[in-house]
Amino acid sequence: MLAVFAISSLAFLGSPSRPVARPQGRLVASRGVVRMADFDYDLAIIGCGVGGHGAALHAVSKGLKTCIFTGGDAGGTCVNRGCVPSKALLAASGRIREMRDDEHLKALGISVNGLVEYDREKVAGHANGLASRVKGNLVNSLKALGVDIIEAKGAVTKEGQAVQCVGEDRVVKAKDIIIATGSVPFVPPGIEVDGKTVFTSDEALQLEWVPDWVAIVGSGYIGLEFSDVYTALGSEVTFIEAMDRIMPTFDQQIAQVRRAA
Repeated sequence: MLAVFAISSLAFLGSPSRPVARPQGRLVASRGVVRMADFDYDLAIIGCGVGGHGAALHAVSKGLKTCIFTGGDAGGTCVNRGCVPSKALLAASGRIREMRDDEHLKALGISVNGLVEYDREKVAGHANGLASRVKGNLVNSLKALGVDIIEAKGAVTKEGQAVQCVGEDRVVKAKDIIIATGSVPFVPPGIEVDGKTVFTSDEALQLEWVPDWVAIVGSGYIGLEFSDVYTALGSEVTFIEAMDRIMPTFDQQIAQVRRAA
């Protein structure tokens, strides 16, 4: 079986709001009459990944009334489709690799009788379970600090200082807004992703199947992590790199060691 997946990511970064004292409202002139225009929150954060979560913690520590839009994806890329599940897969696949290294085990006085096998669904379940626990802890930490969690996606209105709940009539007014919408996998032009034979890191983490051969587009740290996981599980891996050398963003001495291996 053949599989190809793209692993680079394109980040959309929000800019932090300026430090302010917690407002009670502001005075505006309307038809010659001064009235108080209230805000629902001091700060609204769109996106509940690592960036949004950290911003919320800091805002609360400064006494700001804060809400955060999760878009149904609390934890964002890192918790659900990145750092957490990938490290869980690395840990599990690393154990498999170690147990299959007969020479190394013999040197330690250890022998493994019989074939070392693994249950693909349980390995994937281990990664998903860890991600779910971390996600739950993240949400609970925000709730405990009094951050209002809004499950909808948020869109900044044309007027500014207001966020529309996508698909709902609700509009939240906030003195400041942070956009922390995270990242999505970058797919090179001309490549069509079907989630099966051609897939991104999002699908690769699900471990729905282990192909005999995988071509990984990009040799950054994410590609290297997936090569480690999939080779340990029995796949053959080939890197496709646009630059003139593998691991182009790494320290050259580290990359040279890798190329010589």
